Amino acid sequence: MDSSEDLRAGDVARHGWAHGRLPLPTEGDDWHRFTAAWDDLVPDAYLGPARCRRNRRYGRVLAHRDGTLEPLLGTEFFQSKQINRAFGDQLRVFEPLTDKALTSCRFSEILQESVGLVNEAAGDRDWELGVHFIRVIAEPDEGSEPAPEGRHSDGHEYVAIHLIGRHHCVGGESQVFRRGEERVEHSVTMTEPLEALVLSDTTMEHAVSEIRTEDRSVPGWRDTMIVDFNTVQDLTEVNGRTHSSLQALSLF
Repeated sequence: MDSSEDLRAGDVARHGWAHGRLPLPTEGDDWHRFTAAWDDLVPDAYLGPARCRRNRRYGRVLAHRDGTLEPLLGTEFFQSKQINRAFGDQLRVFEPLTDKALTSCRFSEILQESVGLVNEAAGDRDWELGVHFIRVIAEPDEGSEPAPEGRHSDGHEYVAIHLIGRHHCVGGESQVFRRGEERVEHSVTMTEPLEALVLSDTTMEHAVSEIRTEDRSVPGWRDTMIVDFNTVQDLTEVNGRTHSSLQALSLF
């Protein structure tokens, strides 16, 4: 699929995955203010011996079926060892997304487009979204693994992986597999801002190859925004509700 094509919900519904691009602008002051958030990420404290240098922040958002986006308090993140061989069975608490990032109009627009696509594929519902801002950094003398856990699913219902940008790096090929099958169903090295993969996390698995520096004299990096989708059955049971909206916050 040409990365210039818009993402299609029908591909997610029929095949379990879609590759394309969000139909949003990636230039101008609003975009540059938004992408500056990746310069403000902090080192991931949970990597241990993993062959990866990674900076990140994390946030949670309640996406109501009426289109409202409600920021949630709390940045706890847990995956079982069965889901994540490298980092499972530990409660990870990440540094939160900054207020500047949360109130960016581009942030809300990316979430709205992503939620709209998943709702078209899966049916309208309320979602708890986990939002990861991640920068994977390769040093001149050492590559870096964007996904040290290897081929995996993430333990959610859907996952949207958005490329934000690349800087002096090569590699980072994404591969999509149907769960239980060896054949690669789709592979792509995303290069365009807001090029994305949207996956049914219950039926598909994915992997990403290491990135390396393009120029041996300087570091390189790959920035992504990853959105996890989990269905909310009862809004009263969602932890950290603020009863405010991102759209209202962005006006101030």
